[in-house]
Amino acid sequence: MTVIVESHVAHLRDAVAAATLETDPGPYMVIQDVLPSDMYALLLDTMPPPDGFDIADSVKANFDPERTTIAPERSRETWLWFQREVVDGVLTPLLLERFHPHLVDAYRDLFGAGLAEDALRLPKHAFRGRLMLRRPGYRLKPHRDMRIAALTGLIYFARPGDSAQYGTDLYRIDNDQQAPTMKTFYPESCGAIAKHVRAVPFVGNAALIFMNAPGMAHGASIPRDATQATRYAYQFYIGPPKDDYGRLIRRMTPAQQAAYGAAGAAESEEGY
Repeated sequence: MTVIVESHVAHLRDAVAAATLETDPGPYMVIQDVLPSDMYALLLDTMPPPDGFDIADSVKANFDPERTTIAPERSRETWLWFQREVVDGVLTPLLLERFHPHLVDAYRDLFGAGLAEDALRLPKHAFRGRLMLRRPGYRLKPHRDMRIAALTGLIYFARPGDSAQYGTDLYRIDNDQQAPTMKTFYPESCGAIAKHVRAVPFVGNAALIFMNAPGMAHGASIPRDATQATRYAYQFYIGPPKDDYGRLIRRMTPAQQAAYGAAGAAESEEGY
């Protein structure tokens, strides 16, 4: 059975501590060599073949080790271990500590001064982890993820020969607002202006971690004429359990709840 050892924990701790926490266009960091080399090699070796992914469309497919049943058993076991023991068990607490001052500000803006401390005290976990396979023709406009996610993480699984240019784009959002629902939000659909700030390169064993808050957004694309056939990246979110989050929303004032929109209030209770 795969196990995480103290040297793995020390490597993750040192990698997160060494990363610079940037603030333009919003709080984010790029962590180089985030995973120990033997762990990264194991994950590359146990990535499912393309037919082991759940296909969304011609350019998107996802492997969720908790849900996908068509992937090889070794792939499901190894990546489930990675998801639970490494990302949730070790990496998440380290990231929450580094981003804590920005989480304070974000929760104050989101819940108001009266509930911000309660929001901060809610347990936080990594959820919806999945390995994403993307092909030429893929394009994701500037957006923010579901509101329950305080942080979003991407770990790039580049293989030898993969191009570094198909990474993640970061945008500054002018005339922004809180998302009106709990779902993925595209600020430009509400009149905001997205200004490209940085393209984070697709480099193997690098992680991009960023706040999911107004003022910034992210996107990605792979041109249809790209010579690289596939791109693999693992995405996860960090936030409170949905039931705890829903109870906190129900304690908000009517005006605060209205800012979520009627659909957002329903989604907070029904799950995402």
